[in-house]
Amino acid sequence: MREPVLFFDFGNVVGFFDYLRACERLAVGAGISAVQLRDDLVARGFANLLAEFESGRILPEAFSVRLMEMSSLSLDYPSFAEAWQDIFWPNEPVADLIASLKAQDYRLYLGSNTNLLHASFYRRQFARTLDLFDGFVLSYEVGHLKPAREFFEACVAVAGTPARSCIFIDDVAENVEGARNAGLTAIQYLDTPSLLTELAGVGVKVPPAP
Repeated sequence: MREPVLFFDFGNVVGFFDYLRACERLAVGAGISAVQLRDDLVARGFANLLAEFESGRILPEAFSVRLMEMSSLSLDYPSFAEAWQDIFWPNEPVADLIASLKAQDYRLYLGSNTNLLHASFYRRQFARTLDLFDGFVLSYEVGHLKPAREFFEACVAVAGTPARSCIFIDDVAENVEGARNAGLTAIQYLDTPSLLTELAGVGVKVPPAP
């Protein structure tokens, strides 16, 4: 296996996402717009609830109940789960990059702040790409959210190699800084051409930019 070991964030790197897609489904029959539902949830502390869910402190059913209470919606759990999950679409240039790296025998890992419902869904939806990965470090499983140092320490432990031999790719500047503070090389994903340039700059063999 070649070094460095490469970690990819999922959301807005491997796949794009938009919570408004879920809000559109959840708001059906509620008499409010998807935008209003999203804004109401944000104002009522959705970020804190999501952090609990994505750090594994509450289970999906409890998350559903609390979101229903927060939003005044009324959905059974299967209906909620179906609406909540389907918010992703592929980033095809990154999928192509991942396939190229795997063909060159690089070790690849996913490192994501996520929850059980989303992860189980996108692992099926993106199986063609995600099946190329050697492992997954998911916040709800390790009990820590990026940019916490503990999350990146879990990444290094899974890789079984020193932090200096790991590259973490993430779209969020705060997470990039957290990875660097933990001793990993980190690259902020802005677009695929700039990612290719930065990876080449640290010695990774990448395909030519289209």
